[in-house]
Amino acid sequence: MRILNSRKESLLILPLSLCLAAPSAFAEEQGWSFRLGLGAEYEPAYVGSDEYSTEAGFLLGAAYTTANDVTWSVGTDGIGVEFEPFEATKVKLNFEYEFGRDNADDPILTGFKEVEDTVEFQAVIIRELGNFEIGLGLQQDIRNRGKGFVGFVGAGYEKSLTDRLSWNASVDVSFANSTHMNTEVGITAADAAASGLSSYNASGGYKGTSFGLGLDYALTDSTVLFANASIETYGSSISDSPLVRDHGSSTTQEASLGVLFNF
Repeated sequence: MRILNSRKESLLILPLSLCLAAPSAFAEEQGWSFRLGLGAEYEPAYVGSDEYSTEAGFLLGAAYTTANDVTWSVGTDGIGVEFEPFEATKVKLNFEYEFGRDNADDPILTGFKEVEDTVEFQAVIIRELGNFEIGLGLQQDIRNRGKGFVGFVGAGYEKSLTDRLSWNASVDVSFANSTHMNTEVGITAADAAASGLSSYNASGGYKGTSFGLGLDYALTDSTVLFANASIETYGSSISDSPLVRDHGSSTTQEASLGVLFNF
């Protein structure tokens, strides 16, 4: 059972998938609000893997909005705060628990060093332009467990089709330091000896570009069905790794489907 990332709340896909999609600060009126999400996610075993799995997911969250429209939130997706320093501009600051990599998800990872769970700090600024959003974001592993630093720039668009049905689209471009890249697809001498792959030292820089589409359907004022799909294509630092070049793919897909209950 995994923590579910819904694509409801804004358009850029968390990491800026983190923002334009995550229900971190979901209260719109002063006071308390609560959220429960249930669904399933389809995703690759690791960055660039061609092995996929589908797992059930869930989300629990609570948020409190103050009189000056600052929203504090806590839930399975982390703890954070959202506020508007200027009109039509959002800032989101979050601490999120990041799961490590389960080497059992893909046979090629047998013998690789485990990637540990960690905590990441995330900061995002989003500018709203009518139905469009543009944003910048960053993630930093604050426990120094290999996830390193990742930066994002993205844009999103949302349009209502009926009173209950809406669709959204997004694109984001990501960059990362060498620590992050090597945790994802690097191959140490020990990994090479255990797996039979050639060793590989990934460099920092451009990571990849992601495109996403989503649909939201409001069953009631408090219950929303959501469906999302995204495709990501990786730059050479990722795609040149033997993990990706010889045993994976330079393009991967993800999808999620579920229901959100708001109280």
